[in-house]
Amino acid sequence: MNRTLAGPDRDPTAPQPHGPPEAAGVEGLDRLRLLLVGAVGTVLVSYALVVLAAAVVRTASGMSFGGAFTIATPLWLAAHQIPLELSGRPLSVLPLLPTVAVFAIVAVGAGWTVRCLGGRLRADAGAVLAATAGAHAAVAVLGSALLPQAEVAAAPWAAMVGAGLVAGSAAAAGVARACGLPAEWVHRLPGWLRPALRGAAVALVGLAVSGAAVLLAGLFLGAADVAAAYRELAPDAGASLGVTLLALAYLPNAVLAGVSWALGPGVAVGTATASPFATGAGEPSSFPLLAAFPTTAPPSWAAVVLALPVAAGALAGLTCRRGAAQAQRLPSAAGAAVLTAVAVGLLASLAGGRLAAGPFDPVRLPVELVVPAVLLWVGVPTVGVAMARRRNAGDRTGRMRAGWRGVERDQVAPARPTAVPEQPMPRTVGELVALRTLQAAEQEASPSDHRRPQR
Repeated sequence: MNRTLAGPDRDPTAPQPHGPPEAAGVEGLDRLRLLLVGAVGTVLVSYALVVLAAAVVRTASGMSFGGAFTIATPLWLAAHQIPLELSGRPLSVLPLLPTVAVFAIVAVGAGWTVRCLGGRLRADAGAVLAATAGAHAAVAVLGSALLPQAEVAAAPWAAMVGAGLVAGSAAAAGVARACGLPAEWVHRLPGWLRPALRGAAVALVGLAVSGAAVLLAGLFLGAADVAAAYRELAPDAGASLGVTLLALAYLPNAVLAGVSWALGPGVAVGTATASPFATGAGEPSSFPLLAAFPTTAPPSWAAVVLALPVAAGALAGLTCRRGAAQAQRLPSAAGAAVLTAVAVGLLASLAGGRLAAGPFDPVRLPVELVVPAVLLWVGVPTVGVAMARRRNAGDRTGRMRAGWRGVERDQVAPARPTAVPEQPMPRTVGELVALRTLQAAEQEASPSDHRRPQR
């Protein structure tokens, strides 16, 4: 019976493989059709989103809707972090919010494609990654060739590499989320890796909250300058809408600038610099986010802001402590610190760049200082909290007292009665009479246990 249920050639006592079995995959022309739909679909959806944003701005400004397709191409390239040239001037400070939107669209599309193909990581993941990254790279090269070179230009090789990297990374995230990792891969991973990833995620969220708090404080303190910049740059409703959308697109860049300021290295915009320790004067800007840039010397208490990344590191260390065993806390905390430093350094490099060779060029978040600052203000608290002892001397004294009380209770506790062997059931009348006689004799020989204790 068991052999029939388990299969003719499978041992029912053998251990079963972990995880659900992979579904049957799609082959032939249907496979090619799904790959094309998933890859081209992400290109079309992301481009349509850019066209919609451009159309809203142009319509609010009183311009024609048809021009939205003209400006949508360079905007789509900028969303893939492809450096542009505006009338021969370099522009590599590109907004990160459209990049986040493109990343999400590609991740969702790649996950849908790999699930439709059968969800086989080994057989389908490579094809989905290649198709998605190749489609975005090819369209980016084509778009760079169709740009009006006198006004906007992009290098074809930069378009191919930038679009391929963004789309490939997003597709990898979507495929990993849809398929998961095989059980044999999970078993080979070190035990400290998962707590390290969780600790790094907690640290990054804490740093993002710190940067957002610094940005909000700057906008609040410079509210008058921000309002004046709006009046100068956007006198009517349509222009105000366009400036607001542009400021929202650059909002993640501003949050990362706040993170760099909170860590200590600060931000440089042209000749202007700002950090919790010093401020350098520069050209005033009419862009709302740059209008909140500090122009006066920071107060003496501004260094207190360094407590924000320290708190993020403490939370990351607590996460590693709770998720890792005693022997794995140090590598998990160190891994979380290194992962956080690498991620912040990469994002800081993307948030800055050239700004059209004007008075605000370049916008720079010093990566060579940001990474060591993350290791210092976030990494050290992470390792310290993860390795700190939970119990102090008072707790050990309490455990010793509890142990002595347990010994005293064991000494005064009465001994447990030994188990009486079970008597066999009588099978005849003679055996029953003999058993009753034996029980009566034992009751007469044993002392009475029902005496009332004297007070």
